[in-house]
Amino acid sequence: MRMTGGAARTDGHAPAQTVEMPAHAPARTNDGLPCDVVTLGETMVLLWPTGAARLEDAATYERSLGGAESNLAIALARLGLRPRWISRLGDDPFGRYIRATLEREGVVVDAPLDADAPTAVFFKERIAQGARRVYYYRRGSAASHMDPTGLTPAQFAGARLLHVTGITPALSDGCAATVDRAITLARAAGARVCVDPNVRPQLWPEPAVGIAALHALMARADLVLLGDEDAAYLFPGLSEEAVLRAVRALGPRLVVLKLGARGARTMIEEEDISIAPYPVAVVDSVGAGDGFDAGFIAGLLRGDPLPRCLALGARVGAAAVATTGDWEGYPTSRELGPTGLLTTID
Repeated sequence: MRMTGGAARTDGHAPAQTVEMPAHAPARTNDGLPCDVVTLGETMVLLWPTGAARLEDAATYERSLGGAESNLAIALARLGLRPRWISRLGDDPFGRYIRATLEREGVVVDAPLDADAPTAVFFKERIAQGARRVYYYRRGSAASHMDPTGLTPAQFAGARLLHVTGITPALSDGCAATVDRAITLARAAGARVCVDPNVRPQLWPEPAVGIAALHALMARADLVLLGDEDAAYLFPGLSEEAVLRAVRALGPRLVVLKLGARGARTMIEEEDISIAPYPVAVVDSVGAGDGFDAGFIAGLLRGDPLPRCLALGARVGAAAVATTGDWEGYPTSRELGPTGLLTTID
């Protein structure tokens, strides 16, 4: 893992050459070729009321999809990498819609269709003021039936990094065992392991059990990408520096603390590196953390110094919040342009 220091730009920009890419990555199917990054988890169909109506008042809805791991995969594909997304989908119209959308975005999809379990759905409000309510209908979903027997060494062959979140092991015992097996297979393939705890308290009925499980998951990582709200849940009362040191004490060599409107921070050995946020008018905050993860990983895999990785993460995360949708705002390398921190990905 190449990790170098240096002074960080605080304006989110750096001189760079860009690689010419199509507006979107070409559609990819599971052709057996190796992927740069492997991730796994549940993706759900997202429905929200047309306009700014509350759920109980809405007569019509718009549709998209959402899931932390597939959000990351889309962002990576738009940055020119080849991501593989592993899951299960219902053998239903929603499952086929998710598969087609991800493949169109350039994601390699490994998700068998399950005739006995549905694709999960969630509803959320997009209103100008007040709390936005989100309702999940995922219990018993096809993805919750993932099990480790569905994984093969071939899915990880040639991969450079496995990215997992703390959401997947909370879905079921089978999902937890699948994450465990994925880490084992990634290690055997020589890939690094990246963990974003992505805390979902509602998925852990006993908070102490969830915290212990997520600490154990982070302990198996080479890289941890941790949001500030998740840090407060997992390490209550600790300062930013103390959180970074506490996670590193679990085992990961590199830990990044995502601070939202305050930028991001990391420590490598005794070097403390911080960057300011990329300036943006926030329209919809969902998807920023996954976008940051993708930008940081893209920079890391091409060998960028850490300040540049952080800045690229901030740039991609900012693009996500500048528009509605969980992933629709993620930029391509061409859209980032010569000031967007992209150089050729080796």
